[in-house]
Amino acid sequence: MHTAARLLVFVCVAALAFGAFTGTAAAQTAADGQFVVELDADGDAEALFTEEFDLSDSDDRELFEDVQADTERQAIAAAQFREEMQAVSDGASADTDREIGVGEVTVEMTVEGETGVVGYAFTWENLARVGDDRIVLSEPFSAYERLDRELVVQAPEGYELTSVSPPADRENDRVASWPGLTAFGPEFEVIATPAAGGSLEPITHDASADTYGGAPVALAVSALLLAILFVGRKQ
Repeated sequence: MHTAARLLVFVCVAALAFGAFTGTAAAQTAADGQFVVELDADGDAEALFTEEFDLSDSDDRELFEDVQADTERQAIAAAQFREEMQAVSDGASADTDREIGVGEVTVEMTVEGETGVVGYAFTWENLARVGDDRIVLSEPFSAYERLDRELVVQAPEGYELTSVSPPADRENDRVASWPGLTAFGPEFEVIATPAAGGSLEPITHDASADTYGGAPVALAVSALLLAILFVGRKQ
């Protein structure tokens, strides 16, 4: 598909995303990116949202590399992403007794073989509830039916996961992951408590998997993909 046509597809998908937030989204195919959430003992989390692009086409690779060198465009994308993530966080804050905030977003772009990876990294403030020697992650994931890509949650150093719902696809004492489009909703909850002993090695993720189509048209519109990250917000 021509780059301009792909851009139109991105815009249309973003428009449909408003329906996704009200629970009217159509079925989707899971994306190949990840949402990694590394919990801190104080309830904050270091988060990384990744989006992958197929660069097997030389024109797509050239465009990706142009954006990779364009720090101004990356700054615009980071600001847009932060705004969208804060909107998601504001919804979660309204359902809790704490204010969930999104810190400064940084953008990293890398090329791995024929795959371009865009990563948005940020500190997610007050994401988890902390009390009674427990760290509980629920919102905002419990407010949505599912996530469009793999979710990876890691307990803080010195903690272990003692309760994970729904059951994770892969899990050890500190890390749990669910594939894209796993049903979440109110059932979603991850509890970490101080570890009694040593921990296993973290899960290793395969970064060589095939990516789904779509050129990086360009990073400035990548933040719009956040609108389809959460599918079917509960009312």
